[in-house]
Amino acid sequence: MEYFSKSRSDTWYEYAPYISNNMKKGAISFQPSISGIGTDTAKVPIKLKIGLNTDSGTEEDITYTCGDRCNNGVKGHRIYAAVLFKIELAADLSVYYKTVDGKSLNDIFPPRIEEMKPGKPYTFEPPTHEGYTYAGYKKTTDGSDPSKSKDITEGNPPKLDPYKGNFEQYRIYQYYEVGEPCKPGQTNADNENCDDPDLPSEGMGACEYTILPPTQSQEVTKGLMNPEAAGHILGDDRANGRHFDATKGIPTSENLYANAWGYDYLFQHKFGEMQGKIKYDCEVKVRYSLKWKEKNSKDQWKTKTASESKTYTFDFTRDYSYWQINQLQVLGIDSAKLNNYALPGGSVTLQVANYTPPALTTESSTETKDHVRPAKTGDVSYSPGTIDGGRNGRPSVPNDRSKLKSMAEGKTDQPQVRNDAIQFSYKNKDTEVMNGDWVKATTVAPKEIPTPTKIRSYKDGGEQVLYKGSQLINNRLVNKANTPSSGTIFYTMLESNVNGEGDQNYPINGINSVTVHTPVVDYASVSDDKTHNQKTVPSADRMALILNRPFTVRIPTTGQHLDINAYPGYGKRDYAKYFKTKQVWFPFDVYSADHKTFYPKQTWIDIPVQQLDTVFQLPVWIDEGNYTIAFRNIAENAPTSFTAQQDANTDLNHHVAKDTVDVEVIGRLYDFHVTDIADFAWETVFRQAVGSPVSTGRSYWVGPNGIDGEPRGNTRPYVLPILRGSHPQPGSKNVTVKTGYHFKFDLKTMGNMFGDRDAIQLTPSFYYQDRFAATAPERIPVDLYYHSDKQSFIRIGSAADVERRQVTLNQRLRNVPMADLKQTATSIYELTSGWMISKEQYLAQFLKRAGQPTYTGGYDIQILPSPLRTFIQSPARPANASATPARVNASVQQWYGEYSLPARVYAVLKGTDLAAYGRSHVLDEKSPIFLKQGFIVVNLDIESIVNGDTTRPHLQYIHAPLSNQWWQLEGYDGTDGKRDHLMTDPYGVSYEVADGDVLFYDTDRSTYDDYTSRGTH
Repeated sequence: MEYFSKSRSDTWYEYAPYISNNMKKGAISFQPSISGIGTDTAKVPIKLKIGLNTDSGTEEDITYTCGDRCNNGVKGHRIYAAVLFKIELAADLSVYYKTVDGKSLNDIFPPRIEEMKPGKPYTFEPPTHEGYTYAGYKKTTDGSDPSKSKDITEGNPPKLDPYKGNFEQYRIYQYYEVGEPCKPGQTNADNENCDDPDLPSEGMGACEYTILPPTQSQEVTKGLMNPEAAGHILGDDRANGRHFDATKGIPTSENLYANAWGYDYLFQHKFGEMQGKIKYDCEVKVRYSLKWKEKNSKDQWKTKTASESKTYTFDFTRDYSYWQINQLQVLGIDSAKLNNYALPGGSVTLQVANYTPPALTTESSTETKDHVRPAKTGDVSYSPGTIDGGRNGRPSVPNDRSKLKSMAEGKTDQPQVRNDAIQFSYKNKDTEVMNGDWVKATTVAPKEIPTPTKIRSYKDGGEQVLYKGSQLINNRLVNKANTPSSGTIFYTMLESNVNGEGDQNYPINGINSVTVHTPVVDYASVSDDKTHNQKTVPSADRMALILNRPFTVRIPTTGQHLDINAYPGYGKRDYAKYFKTKQVWFPFDVYSADHKTFYPKQTWIDIPVQQLDTVFQLPVWIDEGNYTIAFRNIAENAPTSFTAQQDANTDLNHHVAKDTVDVEVIGRLYDFHVTDIADFAWETVFRQAVGSPVSTGRSYWVGPNGIDGEPRGNTRPYVLPILRGSHPQPGSKNVTVKTGYHFKFDLKTMGNMFGDRDAIQLTPSFYYQDRFAATAPERIPVDLYYHSDKQSFIRIGSAADVERRQVTLNQRLRNVPMADLKQTATSIYELTSGWMISKEQYLAQFLKRAGQPTYTGGYDIQILPSPLRTFIQSPARPANASATPARVNASVQQWYGEYSLPARVYAVLKGTDLAAYGRSHVLDEKSPIFLKQGFIVVNLDIESIVNGDTTRPHLQYIHAPLSNQWWQLEGYDGTDGKRDHLMTDPYGVSYEVADGDVLFYDTDRSTYDDYTSRGTH
């Protein structure tokens, strides 16, 4: 559009709607019949191939303007094609040579005629020829005659470099003067056609410099010399395997770690900017060449020359500045020392690790010459050239001082200056703090040493630059709260320093305190021997310890200490690691489990820390009653004098955890057995011969087991109850026990049953069972009746039952060892104070009394009092035992008794009103109401009585709430292969038995059936 608008008078917009929009590449081709080249008019035929459509969709309607070209009825439409022609025009160059008076010199210097092309350079050096001296030129650029110009211009025509096509004709006339040639060496004086040659003009001089002293224009100071050091002394979780907050509590034998941190380096620098001047003093001598024009005889202007000298002096300065190090020090971390009560030896030194200090290289000097290198001016060489006065005569010498000064200044470069040099490197990063390269005039201002980074603590960032773990807390350190900490961090100054102040150390502030608190717990317990607890009313809040039996104390090292949420590392867990020892204290004597070690009462007994349970044996001589066992667990760091806290030493002022367990020492009631039956049929069972008092050693025990359930060695038939089939001799399977015959028995107690009013109470109960195999076993409670001399049918246990029974201890067939009798008498004497008779006298009385009958009650109840008791425990005991030999001897008692039913006994169902029956029936010994053809079972309920209190029996043989000595331990009904409270006699008759059943009396046989005249054995 630009070319269109500039090359035409109409506008593009008149044609735009009718321009073909389909002109492909190659649509325009030029025809060979171009004409007019080289003239001002040219014809260029072209051939177009275009589409007949436009962007506007319309064509120019020329129907009414096409004239003869359109037939009638024909519409004319025109579409335009835009064609751009680029036309380049040629330019003419013509150079002619003339004399100064305008005559042509074409025969000496041929004209220069050529076509000039844009972009090409053109120069116009005048040609030379002897006798012709070039004088100057005239020129035009519009084709006009240059001679029309007024004056000849000296010098050469200007170059066209390049020709830009901005004019079409370039015409130049170059002019020459004509005369006798001037020979070499001739001057104007020699030949008036000659010009004087230019005389040499020169100046030469030099400058000397002086570095003037600098002054400090400013000092830049920067530094960080406070490490802001901090530290931790905390629990070393990795070494300990658990987390403790050492500020609240950490035990001995655990580890601390010490950690300090601060800035990873310290620095301080003072940089001074030094500024000054360099003075240059200069002297230059100049010889000037003068020339001017004078006319010769031919009225021609000719050059005249002369020389004149002049000396110049001047000075100038150059500024300089640089930076020098006034002070520089960099300090790297060396070590730290932390102090605290809990650390080994009270302190720990932390050597730097995982750390490389900064590197510092410097070059420094306070000498100016080491910082400034003045530029040399060199020779000041001045060629002022010829001073041409022209046609005005000889010229004057100028004042070139300022020019020479400028020249000297121009030849004098800025001085080379340099700073002191500082290169700082840290963690593979280099910092050029001060550049020491030589530069011109002014150096680069220094940078700052990078600000150091504060090392992170191990706790927060895991860094271990100043760190030491596994600092074991000595197990001799007593508990202390909030022990203060202090510390010092040490920095070492790097060797490369300037006026440094040396190594430095700084206090470490804010180190946490450490609380040493070694935990122990004591949640002790004692075994409760319920299986052997025969008390009528067991204590609900005390553990039962049974005489002459083992018991277990449990002292765990596990338990609740401080709340783990508030005191990490504590809580409920095992604290054995911190125990020095575990101890138990008994208010009574004890043995070790193997009975090899004896511990007197009130002795603190050490228990191995790792041992949870420890078994002790309770001696037989310990008084029955209530006791409290004490425990204490002593921390490894406990001082010689220590205090204790219940359960756990949560108060760190205590180094011992204590506990107590209430116990009750309880005796035994055991070893009941039948040792004799007065029935003649049973004599040889118990006696070595008929009529002999010597025992066979046989007896009928409750069961096959001993006091604690261990096998005794006896087997059936020597077990209770005694019934048909219990007779051991061949052919005696049908033998029963007749009513009226008594059976002897004895039993033992263990404990404090050695008082005068202590006794054994036996309460009989009676049951009937028939003798028929065809009937199912049935145990029927019955009431028993007998006749007295004054009354018939007296019910046992009624008010009329006043039969008095007596037992003699030292009786012929009881076989009580004499040694037991004497030892018993001796022990009673020694245990009792206030005697008015001697021991021998008392012994005689005791033996006499042992041979006398002792009242024991009636058929309904038997009480064995102290005269029917012997002491049978060996008096041997450790020398440091708390009991005397007499007390030891008295600790196990043997009680002797006997029992029988009346010879004529009548059994009825329990609760039968026999009197009412007698009023309606004939009541005699043969009345059918009486149960016959069976057995009356005597069942004994056995209890111990303390101090005569029969309302509150002490121990139960059978009916204790927690144990049954008869069944559970001694194994009643334990010899027939099954324990089902059923027994079968040799005739296949089954009987239902109960605990306490002793003997089956035959309902149909009595002592009256034995008609022999001999007496009972």
